[in-house]
Amino acid sequence: MSSYLTIPADYYDYFPSFQNAVNSFMIFSPLISYGTTILGIYKQRTSTGFSIDICATMLMASILKVFYYINEPFEISLLRQCFIMIFIQCLLLKTALKFRPSVYSTDSLYDYPGILEEFWSRIRSINGSLNQHNLKNFSSPSAYLKDLNQLIFKILSEYFKAIYWFLINFVLNLLKLFDVFYKRPFEFWQWEREIVYWKFLASFIIINIVLTTIFYKNENFTILIGSASLLTESLLPLPQILIFQRLKSVKGFKTILLLSWLGGDFTKISYLIYGTDNVSIIFIIAAFFQFSLNCIISFQFFYYKELERRNDALNYLNNDTDFEGESEMSMGDGDVIELNKMIHD
Repeated sequence: MSSYLTIPADYYDYFPSFQNAVNSFMIFSPLISYGTTILGIYKQRTSTGFSIDICATMLMASILKVFYYINEPFEISLLRQCFIMIFIQCLLLKTALKFRPSVYSTDSLYDYPGILEEFWSRIRSINGSLNQHNLKNFSSPSAYLKDLNQLIFKILSEYFKAIYWFLINFVLNLLKLFDVFYKRPFEFWQWEREIVYWKFLASFIIINIVLTTIFYKNENFTILIGSASLLTESLLPLPQILIFQRLKSVKGFKTILLLSWLGGDFTKISYLIYGTDNVSIIFIIAAFFQFSLNCIISFQFFYYKELERRNDALNYLNNDTDFEGESEMSMGDGDVIELNKMIHD
C-alpha cells in the first residue's frame, strides 16, 4: 500500500518555483483587478463613480517605468507588468470614455478658482488701511513712538493672515486639480473627444523617447524619471477619494480594485524596506504617502458601502409599509361594498 503513496524524490521539479508563481501573479494581476472594473462599467453602461484620472496616473507612471528600465534595468517581471498595465489601462480608458456620463462634460464643470487676484486685493486693502493709519495717528510727533509698536504688530499680523489664506487656498486649489468636477488648465484629461487622449499619450511617449535618447544612461535623468514615476503613481487614489467625497457613494468601484491597491502597497513597501539596500528616501516617502491615501479610500469605501446598505434597507421598509397601507385601504373599501349589499338585501 505504501508503494502506491511513495512521492518521487524529484517531485519539486514538476512544479514551478514559488518565485515564478509570485512573479506571474504580479504580472497578470492588473488584468484581474482592472478587468473586473471594465466588465462592471460595460454591464452598467455607465462609468459614474469611476475616475478616469486613474487611467492617466497609471498610464503615465507605467510609461515612465519603461523608460526608466532602459536607463537602469530592474526586475524583468516588473517591466512585463508595466506593459500589461499599459494594455489594460488603454482598454479601461476606452470603455470609461465610451460610457462617460454627461455630468462630466466640460460645459457642466465648475470654473477653476483663481486666488492670485484675491490675494493681491487683500494686500492692497492692507496697504490702504496702513496709509489711513499714518495720516490719522502720525499727525502728532508725540504719538509716533507710542503707536509705532502697534502699527508694526498690525502690519505683520495682517500680512501673516493674507499669506496664511494664500497658502491654505493654494493647497485646496491643488487638490481641485484632481477633482473631476472642476475645469483644469487646458481641460487636461477632461477633453470631449476621445482622440485627444490618444494624441496626448502618443506625444508623451515621443517626448520620453527623445529625452531618453539625449540623456541615455545619465544618472540625474534616470533618478528624475524614477522619482516622477513613483510620485505620479503615489497620487493614484486621490481623484477617487475626491469623487467618493462628492458623490457620497461607491457604486461603480470594485472591491477587488481596492484590494489590489492595498496589496500593491504592502508589496512595494516590503520591497523598499527589506528587498533592497540602495533606495532613496523619496521612494519610501512616496510609498507611505500612497498607502495613507489608500487607507483613506478604504475608510470611505466601507463607510459609504454601509451607508448605502442602510439606505436600501430603509427604502425597502418604506416601500413595504406603503404596500401594506394600500392593501388595508383596498380591504376597507371591500368591506364597505359588502356592507352596502347587506343593507339593500
